[in-house]
Amino acid sequence: MKSTAEQLPIIQYEGHHLVVKAYAGCGKTTTLVAYAEQHRHLRMLYLAYNRAIRDEGAAKFPSNVSCKTSHQLAWPGFGQHYQHKLGNVRLTDAAGLLETRHWGSVRDALAVLTAYLSSADREIGLAHALAGLDGESFATGGDAHIDRTIGSAQRLWEAMIDPRHAFPCQHDAYLKLFQLSRPTLPYEVILFDEAQDSNPVTAALVAGQSARKIFVGDKWQQIYRWRGAENALDEQIEKGANVLYLTNSFRFGPMIAGVANAILTLQGETRPLVGFGPRDRVTTRLPLACEKYTVLNRTVVGVIVTAIGAVSQGKAVYWNGGIEAYQLSDLEDVHYLREEQVDRIRNQRLLAQFKTFADFAEAAEQSKDPEMLRTVRLLKDHHDIPRLIAALRRHSTDDPDEADITVSTVHRAKGLEWDIVVLEEDFPDLFDDEKISPEQRVDELNLLYVATTRARQHLVVNGIAQAIVRLVYSKTKTAPGAALLSGR
Repeated sequence: MKSTAEQLPIIQYEGHHLVVKAYAGCGKTTTLVAYAEQHRHLRMLYLAYNRAIRDEGAAKFPSNVSCKTSHQLAWPGFGQHYQHKLGNVRLTDAAGLLETRHWGSVRDALAVLTAYLSSADREIGLAHALAGLDGESFATGGDAHIDRTIGSAQRLWEAMIDPRHAFPCQHDAYLKLFQLSRPTLPYEVILFDEAQDSNPVTAALVAGQSARKIFVGDKWQQIYRWRGAENALDEQIEKGANVLYLTNSFRFGPMIAGVANAILTLQGETRPLVGFGPRDRVTTRLPLACEKYTVLNRTVVGVIVTAIGAVSQGKAVYWNGGIEAYQLSDLEDVHYLREEQVDRIRNQRLLAQFKTFADFAEAAEQSKDPEMLRTVRLLKDHHDIPRLIAALRRHSTDDPDEADITVSTVHRAKGLEWDIVVLEEDFPDLFDDEKISPEQRVDELNLLYVATTRARQHLVVNGIAQAIVRLVYSKTKTAPGAALLSGR
């Protein structure tokens, strides 16, 4: 395909430091592949955000490009030493190591450790307490609590990176060790994809290289700030990087672009996204004859509820990321704890920490652990959980082509696209100033923009997307706003 006027300056770039701001569906991967083809004499690293994007890149880039995630870079020298104990750290794991049932303190220690793991810093300190703890922890605990929490985080870190200790090692831990080793990578060019969601660990890793660097991403698709991600695009521009843009989307046409631009307008963006794809539709409901589509939820609970509704209608469901990624086994174990059928619980760590369901519910409330709170809510709404989960498993398929409905959270949908996308109603009210802070509003608008731009042909908007379109287009008669407001 012939390169566009936006793509050519990127493909022909000969400088040392470039930022490419690329909106959703604007051909950034195609452009980077063309750049690599143009510079076949250079050894390149395509640094991908996750394995799925890495695999997609490996199938497209020429042989002079190595496609890896940051964790894959760290695996040979560091990660493989922990393969016998890799896994996520649960609240109960940390409580057992720290020998306490003060769930708020355990939560705070994990928050400080998480802040450290995503930082470029060499040691755990006050900066990670400031980043990880909420205002309530500071107000109620004081300096003594902060010092104790930093000390607890240090204990967790030392156990995590000890290969002989049973405490789980998270993947981000061996990546942190790799970054601290200050490695020199054997590449002349680094193509850093999804740079808006990079954490300081990966950004520091890239910054320490002498190679030519091309940072690519979309600041409005930053959806992992809660996990320590920082926008490396603007940071590189402040350091003097050249800037080029990709604004013409070939994924969808002007209608879906119109909804996306309404969201971008609320964010203060003035450079429009242009829908150059085939003719598309935006509606407030699915057509009656529509049989295959994707539903995007804001929350894991929302995905499960969507799947329950689909199964009740006899539909086959494909779970993006796999059904096990949505913690159904954990949900079933907590159900057996509630029913006092402890002999049926498979996760023995659950029993080691909680003797009763009341203990579990109390820990969920005190720690504000989102996974535990989601579990409590689902158990409250559904009593025969094993029967429900069995039905969900029977009606699930591993082949998306065989599914009637694909379900996913927006976070898991990042980087993907489907012909028909439905936005569910579990997104927060972005106009309720009492329930959402300005920082949260930015993050939620980014998430809604990502969700909106997953559709290729037909987007079914939810209530909050409709409200945004009405607000932005209320003073004009432009096509996107007029069509939506008419209910078509």
